[in-house]
Amino acid sequence: MEQFYNQLNIPTNCEVNNTIFKKAFLDNADLTSTDKKIINDHIKKVTWKYCLKPETINILPYKDDKRDYLEIEIIEVQLNEVSKVNRIAEIIMRAIPYPILLVLIDNDKLKLAVGDVRKNLSDSSKVTVEDFVFTDWIDINSIDEYSEKLFAGLNISTLDSSNYYAMYQDITSKLNVYNFSKVKGEDISKSEGMSNSDIKACYDKIKSIEVEISALKSKVKKSGSIKEKVELNIQIDKLKKEVDILKSKI
Repeated sequence: MEQFYNQLNIPTNCEVNNTIFKKAFLDNADLTSTDKKIINDHIKKVTWKYCLKPETINILPYKDDKRDYLEIEIIEVQLNEVSKVNRIAEIIMRAIPYPILLVLIDNDKLKLAVGDVRKNLSDSSKVTVEDFVFTDWIDINSIDEYSEKLFAGLNISTLDSSNYYAMYQDITSKLNVYNFSKVKGEDISKSEGMSNSDIKACYDKIKSIEVEISALKSKVKKSGSIKEKVELNIQIDKLKKEVDILKSKI
């Protein structure tokens, strides 16, 4: 994975490379027994790779009524099992009270995750993380044009360095653009008129419809009725047209 980290171009004085032991997450009283089993069984190792903070890189912290972006962490999670990867990301990002670029590793593949980090009004030691953004699995040995552009865009020298919130928003934007470019089949980085949240909402809707289409296709295969097959295929065509409309918006 050094190939990926090298492309981020993070100054060496930001390196941490400390292990975060599973116990740090297992001691969280909010976790269910199922979540704790996922952590024990599915995670191989968690490493705090980098810390971007004013003492290590000259970027201003950001603070308002809703957010404290005093630094950004880059954390790597090596996995034994990937079936619950998104849940693992949510658990880790909610357990650490800073904005995080999470790098999830499955052998030679990686998945990136970020989330909108806000203050927890009921507990100042915790954060509320919503609107998670996940990339697909990227094979580091087989980089396509979209992955190449994403990695280049995450080079720290190209990110918005106004403050840590602006930088994190820029990272999130790069992930959203990557995701939508992949489903659209063309680079949308120069598209105008669509906000970061609009792109994410459009992408999430497309992925949701694709799940519906996949379920309907399974029903078609199992159905023994020609009439039912026709009706199901009509529904599939309707959903495909809806996807095409969503793709055309950006």
